This record gives sequence, C-alpha cells and structure tokens, in this order.
Amino acid sequence: MIITGDTYVGRTAARTSSEWYTALGGASLEDRRCHSYLACVLGNDSVLHFELLEADGHPGAAYDVIEVRQCLDLSAVSREAKVRICLRSRPFGNSQGGVGVLGFYPFGEYRFTIIRYGALRLRSGVNVADLMALDCAQLFDARGVSIASSLLMLLNVRGHGTSGSIQLVSRSLGERLLRFYPSIYSS
Repeated sequence: MIITGDTYVGRTAARTSSEWYTALGGASLEDRRCHSYLACVLGNDSVLHFELLEADGHPGAAYDVIEVRQCLDLSAVSREAKVRICLRSRPFGNSQGGVGVLGFYPFGEYRFTIIRYGALRLRSGVNVADLMALDCAQLFDARGVSIASSLLMLLNVRGHGTSGSIQLVSRSLGERLLRFYPSIYSS
C-alpha cells in the first residue's frame, strides 16, 4: 500500500498484486487541469484520462497534466496489460462554444506534456511506450474529425537528474526527436 499526502494510489494487503486502483487522473473538477501527487504507482490495466482543449496551450491550462513530485512507478505494469491513456477533446454542443482540440490539424506538429515526474521506475529493458496505449476514441480536431492514435506517440523526456516527463507528440515530430536527440528522448 502507498499512502501519500495527497492521494492513495496502489494496492492493499487484501488485494492480489494484479488488482490495482485504476481511476487516477482524469476529468477536471471546476476547470482544474493540473493534478498533483506525491507518489504514484500504476499497475496492469490502469486508466488515465486527459482532456485536450487547445493544441498551442500550456499544460494545466489548455490540457490536463499529472505532476508526480517523487516517483512514478510503472514497474508492475506488463506489456500485455498496459496503462491506457484515454484522450478526449471538447464534446460537441458544449457550453464553451468550441469543439474538438482547438488549433489541431492533421499535419501539424504538437507536443503535450501530460505527466511530469521526479523519478521514474521501470523494469529493466522496458520503455514507457511499451507500457502505455493511447485511446483516442473521444478525441476530435477543431473541425470535428476524429484524431487517430496512429497520428500520435508517447515520448519519455529526460530532465535534470532523475526527473523527466511523458509527452504526447505528433508522430512526425516524435520520430525526428528520437532520431536527432536520443540522449534526451526515448519511446
């Protein structure tokens, strides 16, 4: 069991190691887009929800971001039962007038920092992208056209020391970053 100052995330003694809490992150409450935790442990089949409002905006304002001040632990996640990253945009007919992700176009290059962490714990030989799957069923561009998950990818970005972030990027930008900056970016 992990108990932090902000939230409880993890397993209890009464649960087996494969049964985890899966409702971390997600729908903003009262326009709060930044969710902060001291530590976070994710297990098999966990689900994280992120709402994207603007392609050119800042984390915590134009789209949801999770900040883990200490360790983001993915060591119990397997490749077969990945963490699902559910992305959604403004729904049609919402009270704010816009639909989809404002400013998002199919051939543009975008970068969304969706998770920031103080340290990352993975099993040996495993990449972040091996443990997370994108779900874009509720993601639309500003014209109301569905955004396919094949247009996006996840990157692990190394920061100073042990810190870093997980970014959702357009595939063309992500492939270039991986090729030209392998010491900073990994999948």
